[in-house]
Amino acid sequence: MTYERLMTYLDDCARMESPLLVAGHPAPDTDAAVSSLFEAWRLTVGGTPAVPILQGKLSRETAWLLGDLAFPTIPKASGKWVLTDHHDVAAYDGEVVAIVDHHPVADGENVAGIDVCIRPVGAATTIVAERVKQDGIKLDAACARMLLGAILLDTEGLSPYKAKAEDVAMAEWLVSLSGEPPMPLYHELKEQLLSESDPTVLYERDFRAYTAPDGTPVMGFAILKVKQGNLPDLAAVRRRLVQDAQTYSVAVAKVVLYAPDDSREEMYLAAGSAADAVLTEVLVRSGPSAQRTAPDTVFLPADCHHWGRKRYGLWLMEKLPEKG
Repeated sequence: MTYERLMTYLDDCARMESPLLVAGHPAPDTDAAVSSLFEAWRLTVGGTPAVPILQGKLSRETAWLLGDLAFPTIPKASGKWVLTDHHDVAAYDGEVVAIVDHHPVADGENVAGIDVCIRPVGAATTIVAERVKQDGIKLDAACARMLLGAILLDTEGLSPYKAKAEDVAMAEWLVSLSGEPPMPLYHELKEQLLSESDPTVLYERDFRAYTAPDGTPVMGFAILKVKQGNLPDLAAVRRRLVQDAQTYSVAVAKVVLYAPDDSREEMYLAAGSAADAVLTEVLVRSGPSAQRTAPDTVFLPADCHHWGRKRYGLWLMEKLPEKG
């Protein structure tokens, strides 16, 4: 795999007949975009034509990492699907034939008859990169750099709280191919990510929808990452939460405030009939320093326990009611 061949492949995607459609989640962060791109290319190299589908706008940091690459525009995205970095099977018209993900399947979710590869690693891109390696596909430095960047971003620089041994091992392999020092790459990507200030873009670029097994909406959960001292317009965030609470039992926004030393504070805002239950759960899970600063807000200083959305998704989906 070379960068030039990847560009040629993307140009050819529009002319493929009945390809598999490979999609990251509808709010495509770097892990979703890169994992779908390379899984589609891997399948095509292996003889199964596949096209990556971008289900939203590329984020600033993802666009910076991908450079001149552009996802193909497919006039009618319907057919057989491969999902990466999510497994919301009910959201797709057509047949979901495979899943490559690092988010656990909740009790009651039906993935029967689907080729499922779900592993508790830090990034879906790690799994895709392992598949590329196992297939014996050679990567040039530019392609290895893209895979490395996605893993670094989703694991917050291979943080021990996010990264597993598989992520670390795959990052080391990609560093050897790319010649890219990982921490400077991570900090440049993070600088790109944190330079965004538009509250709508921040809200939408890392949003997850949680549903009951039958597809009934339960929780919308957005993560907004910004520099400390660059707080987004919270009035705009609250308006969006109230809007989403018309669809979900609860809408949650976690605002992560990064300090120059990489420590962070967090704010949880929630709206909807189950908002108080969510904020109470955050208070209990975060430790004695957590503060209820407003009826709809909990503030977590740097010394709190800062749990990820995957953990809260598991905890809360066991307790929250479906949207009536």
